[in-house]
Amino acid sequence: MKSSAVLSLLLMLSLAGCAARAVPWVNPDLPKDRWGADYSACRRMADRDSGWREDDSQGSPLRDYDRHKAKQRFDAVLAGCMIDRGYVQASRANAKASSKE
Repeated sequence: MKSSAVLSLLLMLSLAGCAARAVPWVNPDLPKDRWGADYSACRRMADRDSGWREDDSQGSPLRDYDRHKAKQRFDAVLAGCMIDRGYVQASRANAKASSKE
């Protein structure tokens, strides 16, 4: 009885982990299993180049402004990297596909 409960818990956690790693960029010219690796590589580059950290929380207004600017740099570097690799944002790809129908 306990082993089936543990197995169920592990299954739910692994499915939740897969859902959390959805890549918001698509490239129809590459296999889907490549998307996650490219997205991770671009996130690492953006982390290194921007100085923004998701878990970095200070309370001063100046620090909040600096974090906001760093987040903008992070987003720009990430987007540039993905675009350079031939990706488009998933929301834009979905909008193009639905407008063709």
